[in-house]
Amino acid sequence: MSEAEEGWRRVIHAFEDWIDYEATEFGPWTAYFSIEHLQALTSAERLGWMQKMCDEIIPGRIDRCREAGVALEDFLPFMPDSDSIDTVRSMIDLCSVLQDSMMRMSDLIVEMSEKYSEGGLEEIVQLLSAVAEVEEDIRHHMSLFSKGFAKLRSLGLELPTDFG
Repeated sequence: MSEAEEGWRRVIHAFEDWIDYEATEFGPWTAYFSIEHLQALTSAERLGWMQKMCDEIIPGRIDRCREAGVALEDFLPFMPDSDSIDTVRSMIDLCSVLQDSMMRMSDLIVEMSEKYSEGGLEEIVQLLSAVAEVEEDIRHHMSLFSKGFAKLRSLGLELPTDFG
C-alpha cells in the first residue's frame, strides 16, 4: 500500500470511528436535550446524565473529532496541488471549529448542572435550548465534511478501489 493509500485509510478509519461514536455513544444521550424527556427522569438521573455528558460522552466526541483532524493533517503532504491542499486544510479547520462547539456544549451542560442543583428544571430551560442550538450548529458543520470529500473527488483524489 502506498503512503497516499495509507493516508486515505487513516482518514476514512477516523471518520468511520467518529460516525460510529456519534450513532452509538453520543446519539442516544441527545434525547435529553428536550425538557419533556428530562421530566421523565428522577433528579438523580438528570444530574447523572449531565455528569456523564461532561465526563465521558462529550470528551469522547471531541477525541473522535480530534483524531479525524490528525488523520487529515497526516494526509495533507500527499495532496498533489494547491486546491486539494486548501480543501484538506479547510477540513482540518472545520475540526477545530467543531471541537470549540463541542467544548461550548460541555460548558453549557456544566452550567445547567449548577442551575439545576440550585433551582430545578425551571432554571435550565434556556440552557437546554442553547445546548440544542449548539448541537444543530455542530450537525451543520459536520455535514460540511461531505462537501470536502466531494471536492477532493472532483479534484481527482478518489478513494483507492482496493481499500478494505
